[in-house]
Amino acid sequence: MIEFKNPLVRVRCLECKEEHFIEMKHEGTEKKQRSISFEYEYTYRGELKCSHCGEDMKLLTTIFEYPKGDLNYHETNNESCLVMDEICDDSFNVL
Repeated sequence: MIEFKNPLVRVRCLECKEEHFIEMKHEGTEKKQRSISFEYEYTYRGELKCSHCGEDMKLLTTIFEYPKGDLNYHETNNESCLVMDEICDDSFNVL
């Protein structure tokens, strides 16, 4: 299992530039057989309405673990917000 060390991600609303924290929540895990072992795909999602202008801000992070115990790849997509702090390999705990 891979999870965020700190599930609160600092973002800036693209509409009004107000800063907020979006809480990333584990949404699901998929498991696929690969040549050596299974690959695990973890999905985390966070959503928040800007308290200043009402814009709906969304983050979606997908994390791939392959082989088991190794963080292979991750990506974060954002909507209506800018991620203020880099989400990097050190942002996650491999359990």
